[in-house]
Order: sequence, then structure tokens, then C-alpha cells
Amino acid sequence: MVSVHDLVSLEQLASYVEWFGPMGPPLYSLLLVISGFVPLPGFGVLILAAGFLFGFPLGIAIVYPSAVLGSCLAFKVGRSLPERYRQRLPKVLLDLQGAVHQGGFTVLLLLRLTPMPFAFSNLFLGSIRGIPFMRYACATALGFLRLSANVFLGSQMARAAEGQGSTMERAIGIGGTVAFVAVIGNVGRLMLKRRAAAHAHTE
Repeated sequence: MVSVHDLVSLEQLASYVEWFGPMGPPLYSLLLVISGFVPLPGFGVLILAAGFLFGFPLGIAIVYPSAVLGSCLAFKVGRSLPERYRQRLPKVLLDLQGAVHQGGFTVLLLLRLTPMPFAFSNLFLGSIRGIPFMRYACATALGFLRLSANVFLGSQMARAAEGQGSTMERAIGIGGTVAFVAVIGNVGRLMLKRRAAAHAHTE
């Protein structure tokens, strides 16, 4: 859930973006691209903030291509990642290596539908030699459509902060979107666990 502290942070971020004027959206897009291969904290907050700052659908027009481009660039970086750095990636990702390598497009899509450390997951997938770039790019482009729900949630938070709409409308908008995001993430995570368990059982 989003805390009061998060809301205050979003409002502070809004003041920074407003200070940049017309350069705000392109600079925000650049930050999202960079976060695809540089482990910056709070990628999920940045996605949420895009809806809070720019509304919907402008927020997703900024977020979606930036996230996909950053992921694809990170994939290329991951291809040249030395083994000693690769072993420092989160264990939750390394445990999925076999299932990802054998699972084809379906497992890649599940990974892209499941919230994970953004830069680390991109670099990890790039480091797996058996994954073709076009398969990765297509799964990423399709899976990252889920980000539209996060951006929409941010836009609903902005409406609530401004007092737009009735209390019931705001509760339905925010509650329904939070539930949708949670369901998508949990379904993807559950299916990934089953895939990984099945792969471990066959070894």
C-alpha cells in the first residue's frame, strides 16, 4: 500500500518536475531508461509517480517506451556481464535460471509480468546466453503493458490528493487498481514458482 510518506514524496517530486518545465517529461523518460540498467532505488515509485505527475494516458506514454528501451539496453549490457558480477545478482533471480533457459517465451513473459528488481532482472536475463534478443524484447513489450495499471493508480492518487470526485469514486478507483496490480503480480509469481519447481524435479 502507499503510505502518507510516499504521497508527500510524490508531491515533492512533482515540484521538481514542474521546475524543469517543458524539459520535465523528457528528463523523466531518460531517468526511467537509465534505471533499466543502473540499479536505482524506487523504480516502482517512479512508475507510480508518472501517473501522479503527468496523469493518464500521458504518464503511460512516457513510462512504457522508456521502460522497454531501458530493458533492451540492459539486456545488451548483461550479455557482456562478467561471471563474478553475475553471481552477485539477487538469489531469487539466479534460482530461476534453469527454468528461464528451458521455458522459452512463456517463462520470459511471466517474468515480465512479475514485479522484480528492475535493473537486476534485465541484466540477469541478458546474461543467459540461450535467450535470443528478439524473444526477450517481445516478451518485455507485452509484459510491460501491466505498467499501465501502476500509472493509472498514480493518476487516481493525484485526483484524490486534489479532492476530485466523490469519496466512493476515489475508493473504487484506487482500491480496484491496487487489487488488479496485486493479482497480476501474484499470478505471475505463482506460475514462475511452479515452473521452477517442475524444472528442479526433472533434473
